[in-house]
Amino acid sequence: MTNSKRSNFSSMAEEVHILNLMIEKREIFVHGNYSPPEEEGDPGVDWRMANTLVKNLRILETISSDDIMIHQMSIGGDEEAGYMMYDAIKQSKCHITICTHGVAASMGSIVPQAADHRITMPSCCWLIHRGTTGIGNHLTRKQAKSWAAWEEHADKRMVDIYAAKCVKSEKYKDRSESYVRSDIKRKLDTKGDWFLTSQEAVEHGFADVVGAR
Repeated sequence: MTNSKRSNFSSMAEEVHILNLMIEKREIFVHGNYSPPEEEGDPGVDWRMANTLVKNLRILETISSDDIMIHQMSIGGDEEAGYMMYDAIKQSKCHITICTHGVAASMGSIVPQAADHRITMPSCCWLIHRGTTGIGNHLTRKQAKSWAAWEEHADKRMVDIYAAKCVKSEKYKDRSESYVRSDIKRKLDTKGDWFLTSQEAVEHGFADVVGAR
């Protein structure tokens, strides 16, 4: 390998491992944040992941309007950060494909719904649920009521996002969006944590296609 090629590969590796971005390939990696070996890594959605994604999207959008590929592995996490990612993808003028790897859980299953095309790798595990409550014993009664009302709003927003995509699936063929919303709610009420394989995620409409083996 020539020094020039070695330098190019080194620059590409730096983009991927430090910036979570391949500029020429127009690929973004959403796999959590780097942690030193002595610290436990956490691939969950947080403000750092959201900020990095928004910045990387803006970089690629500024360069051109060509397609963008996002690779994601997410156990879920912070709701507000997740919706920051969802909105950024949804509002992009570029055609965006998300490919889920490993696990697409909780908020990590909502973010892909913003993409124009959704690929799920064969071994990817999907988890759909309502998440945990933010209501704590340190709140006043009035505050607790406000939190409960907001969580009802958040629950409706989540189900609406799923239903808008799932209504186009084979599972819900010829069904109304209202029926799909009700069915998703029933499954969440019954199961609590609703696990799906990649194939089941496609059948229900959470993804468009299973990636090639």
